[in-house]
Amino acid sequence: MKRKDKSNESRIEPLSSFEEEMIRESVREDRKKRKRLTYYDNSDKAKFGRYVKHNPIFAVICIVLAVCLTATLVISVSFALVKHFKNKPNTSDFTVLMGDEELVRKYRDCVRDGVTYIDMYAVAEYAGFITSGNPPNSVKFTGNMNNYLRFENESAEAIVNGVSVELDEGRAYITEDTCDVPVSFLIKALEIGTDNGLRVTLDTETNTIKVRRRYYEPDKDNVSNPVNILFSSDNFKLVAQFQIPEAPDPFGYTIDIEPYILSIDPENNEEYLLLANKESPLGKDYKPANLTKLECKVTKDEDHYLREDAALALYAMMLEMSIEGINDVSVTSSYRSYANQSWLFGYYKEKHMKEGMTEAEAEAAVLVYSARPGTSEHQTGLCVDFTTDSIGGAVDDKFESTAAFEWLSENAYKYGFILRYPKDKTNVTGYKYESWHYRFVGRTAAVEIQELGVCLEEYLEIKAADATE
Repeated sequence: MKRKDKSNESRIEPLSSFEEEMIRESVREDRKKRKRLTYYDNSDKAKFGRYVKHNPIFAVICIVLAVCLTATLVISVSFALVKHFKNKPNTSDFTVLMGDEELVRKYRDCVRDGVTYIDMYAVAEYAGFITSGNPPNSVKFTGNMNNYLRFENESAEAIVNGVSVELDEGRAYITEDTCDVPVSFLIKALEIGTDNGLRVTLDTETNTIKVRRRYYEPDKDNVSNPVNILFSSDNFKLVAQFQIPEAPDPFGYTIDIEPYILSIDPENNEEYLLLANKESPLGKDYKPANLTKLECKVTKDEDHYLREDAALALYAMMLEMSIEGINDVSVTSSYRSYANQSWLFGYYKEKHMKEGMTEAEAEAAVLVYSARPGTSEHQTGLCVDFTTDSIGGAVDDKFESTAAFEWLSENAYKYGFILRYPKDKTNVTGYKYESWHYRFVGRTAAVEIQELGVCLEEYLEIKAADATE
């Protein structure tokens, strides 16, 4: 039996060149196809992208949260920066504005231990305060209405109109050239209402201190008078003091009389006993010193003037009346110049002449209730005429029926005022009874006149007689 030749069966014929080319072409085509296929990324980032693509709501929520977080971060950083720069003190020099005058002080001279100070000497010069005391130990600043502030060097206390108070911050530092006190103290001492004559403000962002005087509206002569500057201790903590009990007040004042007493009972009492009547006329050029415009609260917003002491005594008296429930009383007449009295006298005389009187008859009629120029009490700047709402603002005998008249009859002398033309003294004064007309003479004289039951003319005669004995 013949064997098969297996060597022939297992032999592989080599590829022809054509076949090889076909294979190579096929491989090239496969490579091209594989390159065109999309790469499948299986990383976490790719997986998240595919998830977002298939879940758009989730994508929007993520974007909103990202924006909110970014905005919160930006705002927080911004606030932190603002707070940082805001809390950082402005260390530039201070500008101090006194009216139209501008002063510049070094930051180190204005700020001590975080407290801003102002030089009271500069304020006093601008506002017209009287400076006294014993610098550098102590100094006192007195305003035009006897209101005052007193400081001691390196003390955390001050005296306001006789009341010892604590400074809220800082101390007073006094030298021969400066009296630095905390601006905050001066601002609070002036906080007594909108009708105060001095206003102080502090701006720490711009380092500016403004001190402004306030003036009334121009009067008929186009003169703008300054509003009175008053101080108050009401906004401060009082200093505890141990004092010997004082004797009972013989005058029974309800109000705190301390700020007013130097005016009610002045040391120079004689100058307030000036006589102006038909026998003792004042010259046409006489004008009293220290006239001050009365506050609108006692004048129904009209322009009225008195001498300073008389004005302050009037305020005290009307404040006491208000506390006792008499609130409708007001001043309707006060200082009157020679020229104004001349016009008024002529007006009254002409009015009577129009009624049929001769000039002589008219003048005689006017002299019963009004004064010739130079003989009027109003020219002294020491007297006022009162009226009340209950009588419609009239200036006549109706005033005698008011509660204000009853109170004044019993208490006016305690404040240095007297009824100038009493009912039973017309033959002495030369004028008819005027229940509304009150004259300031100072408390010492007013008490004696009240006790003696005399008028001013009689009182001066008694004093003259006593002086000759």
